[in-house]
Amino acid sequence: MDNKSSKHIDFIEFNLKNGRKTFSYKELVNYKGKNENAAKQFIKNSINRKLIKSLSEGFYAIYSPSEKDSGNIPPADFIEQLMNFKNINYYTGLLSASAFYGSTHFRPLVYQIIVDKQVRIPKNILEGINFHRKKYFSEYCIIRQKGNYGYINYSSPALTAYDLIKYENESGTISNIFLVISDMLSQIKISDIKNLLKNELEVTYIQRLGFILEKLEADELIKPLLEYSKRATAYIPLSRLGNKSGNKNANWKIIENVNWKDFIDP
Repeated sequence: MDNKSSKHIDFIEFNLKNGRKTFSYKELVNYKGKNENAAKQFIKNSINRKLIKSLSEGFYAIYSPSEKDSGNIPPADFIEQLMNFKNINYYTGLLSASAFYGSTHFRPLVYQIIVDKQVRIPKNILEGINFHRKKYFSEYCIIRQKGNYGYINYSSPALTAYDLIKYENESGTISNIFLVISDMLSQIKISDIKNLLKNELEVTYIQRLGFILEKLEADELIKPLLEYSKRATAYIPLSRLGNKSGNKNANWKIIENVNWKDFIDP
C-alpha cells in the first residue's frame, strides 16, 4: 500500500474504529494538523475513489465495502449526525417509523423524515430521503432508539399514527393508514396518547385519528381524543383525497366519504 492510500484509509479507519460513519470538514482539517490543502485533497481523492460520499457542504459519510457499487448508504446510519450538523430538529416518521414498530404493510421506498425547518440539500446527494417540514413541530412523543452509529429519533406510535393521517398523500391512501395503524395498535398506549395531546395539534387530524381508533375497537385510547375533538367546529371528510359526501358521524364530526369497513380485516 502506498503512502497516499494509507493516509486516506487511516482517517477512515480512525472514524470507523470509534463507531462513527460520518465526519465534518472541520474534523478532517483538525486531523490533518489544520492543513486545509491536505484536507481538500483528501476529500477530492476519497470521493473519486468512492471511499466517502458528500451529504452536505462540509459533511461526509464513509462507504462500507458493500455500499460502494450502489452508492447508497442507509439513511439511518447518518441522519442523526447530519441533522445535528445542520442544527435541524428531526424525527424518523410516517411509514419509516411504522416499519420500525413492526408494521408489515406498505414499507416505504424512501426514508421519511419530519423536520422543523427547510432542509436545503440537493436531491441527487440525498436520494432516497423525503423531508417533510412541520409547522407545529412535536416536542413530545419523540423516542430515541439505538442505531448502528449512535441514536436515532423516532416518532412514538401515537405520533406516528397522527402524522400518517396528517400526511395522508405521503402515507398512501386512507386504506393504507387503517392497516398500518392496525399493525401498530398493540404498541399505542394510553400514556402515549396523553403525551401526544401535549403537543400543538390540529384538531382535524385528532378527529380522524379518534374515528379510526374507534373503528379498530381501541376503546381505551379514544376517551382523551374525544375530549380534545370537542374543539372541532365543523364536519370534515375522513379522507381528504375523496369526495365530500357520506354519512355523518356525530361523535367525531366526520363525514364518512370512504367505505372504511373495507379497510378492516375480518
